[in-house]
Amino acid sequence: MSRFTLRRDELRESSSPCTTPLPPRRARPSDFTTLLHPSEGRAPRLHPPGFTLIELLVVIAILGILASLLLPGLAHARRKARFIEELSAARQCLLAAQLYADDHRDAVFPGYVTDPEARDDLGQPLAFPINARYPWRLSPYLGQSFETLYSADNRAQLSRLRRLDRASYVYAVSVFPSLGINAHFIGGHESEFPADLANARFGTGTVVTRLSGIWRPSLLAMFLSARSANAGPEAFGYFQVRPPALVERMWTPDWSPTAPPHQWGFVAPRHNRRAVVAAMDGHVTAVGLPGLQDMRRWCNTADRPDFTLRPPIAP
Repeated sequence: MSRFTLRRDELRESSSPCTTPLPPRRARPSDFTTLLHPSEGRAPRLHPPGFTLIELLVVIAILGILASLLLPGLAHARRKARFIEELSAARQCLLAAQLYADDHRDAVFPGYVTDPEARDDLGQPLAFPINARYPWRLSPYLGQSFETLYSADNRAQLSRLRRLDRASYVYAVSVFPSLGINAHFIGGHESEFPADLANARFGTGTVVTRLSGIWRPSLLAMFLSARSANAGPEAFGYFQVRPPALVERMWTPDWSPTAPPHQWGFVAPRHNRRAVVAAMDGHVTAVGLPGLQDMRRWCNTADRPDFTLRPPIAP
């Protein structure tokens, strides 16, 4: 009997609640999936997340405002870069002209004079009028770099010219450099204003032939921004510029970008109505419309802005 009772007591103890803690349950992969992607297992949304129409319009408006603020600044920066590049080209042309003077015993680099010794970049002799225009005559002192003569926007013109046949390229590249030379009063214009004849008629020093004969080198201009219509609107340069007056006024009173270039002597005030001017003392600057018409910038003997040439009065 006691034996049976013992078994019942054992059974009663075994059926009482267990107070021993259970070991922790191992995490299952599905638990992590639920944490990382809590939306899984839910019903899909009818409208996926994204921008509303109003939000898109606001973003577009903001971008438009930013563009309107940024684009004028970029355009101004580009214009400034073109201006600085042309200033640099003018300065290099002046240095090249100085090297010419050093090689020719103080003689100024002539504006438009036939040079039988002129050669192209392959050493071939050049004929008139190519050898009278300044680009091929000056290029040896620039290391044959026509990139200097064709600066800024005019560089595209140089690229087009280089696609021509050889003879056409040699001719055309002498016509459209970015800067024109003051040929009438710097060394003389062989066809229109020869130095010896001009000085004999209007007085010694009218046309400068030697650096030592310049009276006001800081004012007298040698190279200026130039333009020509001969090759259409894409031609940004010309090999010569003509003065406002000789024996009479030649320029029109007012400059206009749409007027024929010869009305302002092929000068191009393309930098905010200013032209790059390289003076005989070696400095380069930008000159506005009134200053460009001052004859003291053009003629060595000019004594006033509205100067015109007159033969000297005989004693």
